[in-house]
Amino acid sequence: MQNKLRQALLDNRPSLGAWIQIAQPAPAEIFARLGFDWAAVDIEHGVIDLESLTHIFRALDRFGCVPVARLPYCDPIWIKRSLDAGAQALIVPMVNTAGQAQLAVDESKYPPQGRRGFAFCRANLYGLDFGRPAEELNDEIAVIVQIEHKDAIANLDAILSIAGVDGAFLGPYDLSGSYGRSGDFDSPEMTAAVKAFLDACRRNNKAAGLYVPNPGEQFIRRYLAEGYSFLSLGVDTAFLASAAREALETARSCVTAISETA
Repeated sequence: MQNKLRQALLDNRPSLGAWIQIAQPAPAEIFARLGFDWAAVDIEHGVIDLESLTHIFRALDRFGCVPVARLPYCDPIWIKRSLDAGAQALIVPMVNTAGQAQLAVDESKYPPQGRRGFAFCRANLYGLDFGRPAEELNDEIAVIVQIEHKDAIANLDAILSIAGVDGAFLGPYDLSGSYGRSGDFDSPEMTAAVKAFLDACRRNNKAAGLYVPNPGEQFIRRYLAEGYSFLSLGVDTAFLASAAREALETARSCVTAISETA
């Protein structure tokens, strides 16, 4: 198996990645060169199109960072086109039923395991690598379902029991919204839902994933201790905003200090 992310998911070993929303290869090159294990290109909420997605994947490939597509929906067209563009892993949003999880797996795998179509594409170097065994190709694709609705919490064991689902990624904002309390992560419903999510991942031997908006040491230690192993340590736009804010605040404080002593 060449996909180090999928192997980490199957082994339930920590895997550290980042989120990309800027429709340019530069953030991907930075993340990959720094040594992130994977990077997820957000084509659900960002403005990244298929061509930009492909260029970003090229940047990730250069340094051996696993290219991940965070899909807009559990949709056969986006699944196939993202994989043909070179995605080695998919994060499939709003998977609420076992049927949706099965659809994600079926569309991600070549026959006889699934129904992904064969074609010359970037994933096989436009035909130069065409003809590799389907079993080998299927083995290199990771499928991660995103759990972000109360309906998914009710169906966790059925979803995670689907063969070919390699991990589950918690979406706390949407999940809290499905309980009518968007952004309230400490409500009794959310506390119970998160516990159910982690318990189901352990029970079904699936890697548990989470986006970490504040990737400080205390939070990372906490989430690892709770059982999460597939962690996104932030998004390119937030990294940019944080560094820019710090630089600006430092500069303004220096200007103020100099003005007061002048």
